[in-house]
Amino acid sequence: MAIKFTVAIFLLFLMQCQNDDMPFDDTPVDDTSLVGEWLLVESYVSPGGATDWKDVEEGYRYFFDELGNYERTDFNRSLLDNGLYEIKEDELYLYFITESKKDTLGYSADFNENKTRLTLSPSYPAICIEGCMYRFKKQ
Repeated sequence: MAIKFTVAIFLLFLMQCQNDDMPFDDTPVDDTSLVGEWLLVESYVSPGGATDWKDVEEGYRYFFDELGNYERTDFNRSLLDNGLYEIKEDELYLYFITESKKDTLGYSADFNENKTRLTLSPSYPAICIEGCMYRFKKQ
């Protein structure tokens, strides 16, 4: 009886952990496909427990050009920051100036299969232990 109960609890645990809507996409990010405008449309932020993708209304935008420049704007296209970007080994790095100092943000980055959705997860200097990801839709 105890073995059946233990197996039942284990199976219940596995069912809770399985998520058919995997948060990560699996197509590596590349310079050519990144060029363009990307609007934040979903976020996946866990405060320490289970979470789901949540729609974002009036998300911010990234603009990436073919020369390695980027701009981040609010939903209404007011400039928030800008700088340079680089892709190294499926990581997207943003370089910008803050308080007269060069600063860097790194993201794990992947596209969906048809490269119309970009998923970013902070990887440098901070990482999200419990999980935080952001989905952008190509405009």
